[in-house]
Amino acid sequence: MAIYGAGSNWDGQELKDDFFLNNNYVIGWDIKDANDLYSMISTFKVGDIVYLKANRPGSFDIRVKGIGFVKSSLLDVLFEKGENLSEVRNNFELPVEWIVKEEFFINIPNAIGKLTNIRAATLYEEYLPYVQNEILNKILTKLK
Repeated sequence: MAIYGAGSNWDGQELKDDFFLNNNYVIGWDIKDANDLYSMISTFKVGDIVYLKANRPGSFDIRVKGIGFVKSSLLDVLFEKGENLSEVRNNFELPVEWIVKEEFFINIPNAIGKLTNIRAATLYEEYLPYVQNEILNKILTKLK
């Protein structure tokens, strides 16, 4: 299982409610412009965690806008639709079951979070144990 941070604001338009309504996550870039992001999302597995976030480069605060579990992999979706990756024009929809839909903040302690610029990216794997624990604790609290 991995935990991924994902953007949900496209050119000033917040799309989290669309993702919640459609039980999905969409990168928001055409595949020809973001081959690296599509390559990354192709590695997501069923049960991986995605959290929607907002963060400015260098900030110690992460605004978490939602947390969910991946329900199907990219390959499963392509097989189900009878498509191949060359036919995915843009905005591949990754099925996600959104568990937490309320916003909250994670404040990363200064002593452990000096390299937080990655969290301003569109999509990344979350490696910081402090943030991983905060995300897991929020899910566990919600499921109780």
